[in-house]
Amino acid sequence: MEMIQISNIREKEKRENSSRLPAVNWHLEAYCNYGCKFCYAPLREQREKERISKDEGFIILHSIADYGVEKINFVGGEPMLNPYIDDWIIEAKELGLVTSIVSNGTKMTEEWLLRMSPYLDWLGLSIDASNDEIHTRIGRGRIGEIRDNKSSHLKRCLEISRFAKKIGYGLKLNTVVCSENIFDDMSELVSDMQPNRWKLFKVLPISGENDGLVDSMLITDLQFQNYVNRHRDKLSNQKIIQIVSEDNDEMLGTYAMIDPQGLVYTNLNGNYSYSQDSILKVGFSNAWAQVEDGFSNEGFNERGGFWSWKKDSEQKLNLPVFRGEIIG
Repeated sequence: MEMIQISNIREKEKRENSSRLPAVNWHLEAYCNYGCKFCYAPLREQREKERISKDEGFIILHSIADYGVEKINFVGGEPMLNPYIDDWIIEAKELGLVTSIVSNGTKMTEEWLLRMSPYLDWLGLSIDASNDEIHTRIGRGRIGEIRDNKSSHLKRCLEISRFAKKIGYGLKLNTVVCSENIFDDMSELVSDMQPNRWKLFKVLPISGENDGLVDSMLITDLQFQNYVNRHRDKLSNQKIIQIVSEDNDEMLGTYAMIDPQGLVYTNLNGNYSYSQDSILKVGFSNAWAQVEDGFSNEGFNERGGFWSWKKDSEQKLNLPVFRGEIIG
């Protein structure tokens, strides 16, 4: 009888936790092979520390799943540079998590996409412009490419996205809007790519992370909103593309993040606030409790953080209306 009661309590706690924190971003890899000038996750201090082991990554994933988190987003740095990324994606899926990755695509191949398709639900690509000339100015390209003043980022991403959509991946597109691309027109590109979800971010300054690098790229709220409205209008005939915009206020305090060493952190006040202890030491629940005050559930929901990310049995995606902004 006692065991049944304990089990029921744990199930109740899991349901409550799930409604409180549905999704987590795991910045599992500190290194990146790109040179984006506005990067708000350079993870410089983490690069000086030893990578966690494959088994330690499993511990983090199990702790997240036990807490009741529903979706995990593998990010970086560049997550594909981590030698254990495949193992961790597979483990996350076997734990019942919805899996997503945001990558620059440089390490992705058709073979990899085919092999990971049973385990990876969503592929996110960061594309900031309709041409690689703008990407070059932004720094969105391999460091060697940027040095030679010629990014090939868009070409790579288009090849990846077409194949990924063909074999059933959900496709997300992330765009950072800054002074270099505010007048660019991405409507034709986005219409061709047909992402299920397009997120538009106003370039975000984070104290201690991109100071002095992002200043010349900052834009006003009006400039950002004009960019968003212009693209919504031009894509109004599209049926499956969900456009979600996030200004700086909506991005602050609405993301639950884990760093490469297993520390949990938030960004409520425009800088990163880390847990004192890692998940590996105290578990996700206790580590999250140390920074939970820096997270707003209301803000998470208002920015569209919770959406229908589960795919049905026919590999079709069912996205809900968010603030009436489904395109079509």
